[in-house]
Amino acid sequence: MRSISPSLRFVPFALGLALAGAVAPAQAADPAVSSFNPHGFALPAGTYRCDLNRSVDISQVSADMQSAVVRFDKKEYKMRAVTARSGALRYEDASSGLVWLVIVGKSMLLDTKHGRQLANDCKNV
Repeated sequence: MRSISPSLRFVPFALGLALAGAVAPAQAADPAVSSFNPHGFALPAGTYRCDLNRSVDISQVSADMQSAVVRFDKKEYKMRAVTARSGALRYEDASSGLVWLVIVGKSMLLDTKHGRQLANDCKNV
């Protein structure tokens, strides 16, 4: 014995039609950008002054923000954007183990191979 009334039998069908005809909200121009940069942080090129009188230079930021060149301690590293669970903007250089993180109000450079911070509280000047 079925307890579904005849009028409710078509609800899933009607709902499917309504959803199929609905206009989807506008998506970001590049879905890859929104996946690795959900908060829309900017990565301006230039010199970042950090704690302990350190500095990091960011250059060659690609238009889609998928890559950038980070210069630290007289060496250049080609960084690639990756998705961070925290929502931070994260760039990595797999060969060196360096990671450039951008969060609200500051950035930092980490050495994941040796487990240390190279530059902290960096701000674009």
